[in-house]
Amino acid sequence: MRSLSVRPVGTYTLDSRTRELLIESAPLMESWAATDCGSKDAGGMEEWAKIQGLSEAPPAARCDWYHGTWQYLRLLNLVAVPPWYEFYLDALSNVLRRRPNSKVLISAAADYGMLATLHEATRAAQATPHIMVYDICRTPLRSCQWYAERHGLAIECECANLLTCDIPEASFDLIVTDEFLTVIKAADKPVIVKRWRDLLKPGGTLVTTAMLGGPTTPELRRGYAENARWLLEANSDSFPLHLNGRHDELLKLFHLFASVHTRYMVTGEEEIRRLFDDFGKVSCVRTVTPGECVRPTDSFQIVASVP
Repeated sequence: MRSLSVRPVGTYTLDSRTRELLIESAPLMESWAATDCGSKDAGGMEEWAKIQGLSEAPPAARCDWYHGTWQYLRLLNLVAVPPWYEFYLDALSNVLRRRPNSKVLISAAADYGMLATLHEATRAAQATPHIMVYDICRTPLRSCQWYAERHGLAIECECANLLTCDIPEASFDLIVTDEFLTVIKAADKPVIVKRWRDLLKPGGTLVTTAMLGGPTTPELRRGYAENARWLLEANSDSFPLHLNGRHDELLKLFHLFASVHTRYMVTGEEEIRRLFDDFGKVSCVRTVTPGECVRPTDSFQIVASVP
């Protein structure tokens, strides 16, 4: 692995097209989450709720508190999303130029955000990949299908736990996922990295990110909820008109999200080196993002290829 370099980044702001799509899809995703976020025996965002001791509370026993709130928080720029990372376009389009008919795996998704990023790279590379999206929950898959239908994309979606589901080895030319390494616990990080490597074809590439930091403390949770409240009120004039009258309801959603939302941050360069030791070539660049509970937050941009 080469030595890490540090690249500063400006504050990310929503472009008009992304904002329009979020305004249209946020209430849809909230509605889908109410029916499609089924409870699971293991995995998913429910594990965060269980760790916080909230597994008996109906709002936290499923993952609708996460998926149904996610895009409203995107409108306030309070959750980590692919557009925070400028490297995705170059990294993905470079692979797609070399392998224009790539079989691509989106390895879990909060919504259609990664699919939109991959779509942009596909157009830049003038490629025609076969795209598959795997997630343990049906709500983000439905969000991806919504985006794909709007843009004439052909995708396949599978509702499955990537840590345990049955997928043949060497199936994909390209795997991409945003912050999945900071969604799962430390013990599962080497498991998913090995899975990604096993799923890549010879010469295949993984493109991903991972946030650097410590535990999500009660103080950070309180600060996150307060920041969400302040941003909602500060942007009330520009927040979607169809949310008029839902101020208090949204604040409750944001408070629940803050009380359960947990990141399992990576600890530093040495952890990245250990995790990706079996890959043949790894580029890891440290950058700065707007951040969630800690604003701003340092993150790693990772491109890893197998021989």
